[in-house]
Amino acid sequence: MSGFGMFSWFSYQLPIQQRLQMIRSAGFDAVSLWWGDELEDKNSQPEMARKLGLDIDYVHAPCSNPNDLWADGLNGDDYLRTIASCISDCEHYDIPTVVMHITRLSSKPPITQIGLERMKRLVNFSEKKKINLALENLDSIQHLDYVYENIKSEYLGFCYDSGHEYFNHRDADCLSRYGNKLFAVHLDDNCGDDDIHLLPYDGDIKWDIIKQKLKECSDIRYLTLEVDFNRNHEKSSLYKDLSANEFLALAYERILLLK
Repeated sequence: MSGFGMFSWFSYQLPIQQRLQMIRSAGFDAVSLWWGDELEDKNSQPEMARKLGLDIDYVHAPCSNPNDLWADGLNGDDYLRTIASCISDCEHYDIPTVVMHITRLSSKPPITQIGLERMKRLVNFSEKKKINLALENLDSIQHLDYVYENIKSEYLGFCYDSGHEYFNHRDADCLSRYGNKLFAVHLDDNCGDDDIHLLPYDGDIKWDIIKQKLKECSDIRYLTLEVDFNRNHEKSSLYKDLSANEFLALAYERILLLK
């Protein structure tokens, strides 16, 4: 492991340049970037981050309706092209990994052959571009199992989201299940009743267990926090009086505990 990362969005409405500067000033070594087309300045962010001394852990692909991946039709084809575009951008900007969703957090579609064929095309494209494709755990372990069982590639791996696991599939033990495929992590906490992206140790996740399991997984470059907490949720109220700098300082203290 090279160091510690923070997702570029962390629940404070600030210009991206300022957010990146604050992430670096808090002590983080890397940033992960949202790669949606709604961000007019997304193509300037890699250079912006690197000029500040931040490495880029991964980009997170848009994920408005990943269930379309499994259905015949234009929407599924559009989703495939969106992910392929992210892979091409990562090659262009020298970013090693794309994180993608293959189901929604709240619902899961039937497993289909067309979904598998689309995934094969994406993995083939990843191999051609030499970009890692990391599938995140959402609400369906079955879909992840199906893809990993049917597609073998050094460029197909896993992005572990601790909050999704604790909220959606607590008994799946994703790190033991897919630890040999680990490319990236989204570390955040909750109390098991909602996906609220608290800082580690502010919810009910047993972090000593997570720490040990991470040591048994494939080595990754960065431990990265994804803590875009829900300001309207009562359990996020413990952050309400923190400035952005204070929140990031606390975030850095917490991630040091996970080393």
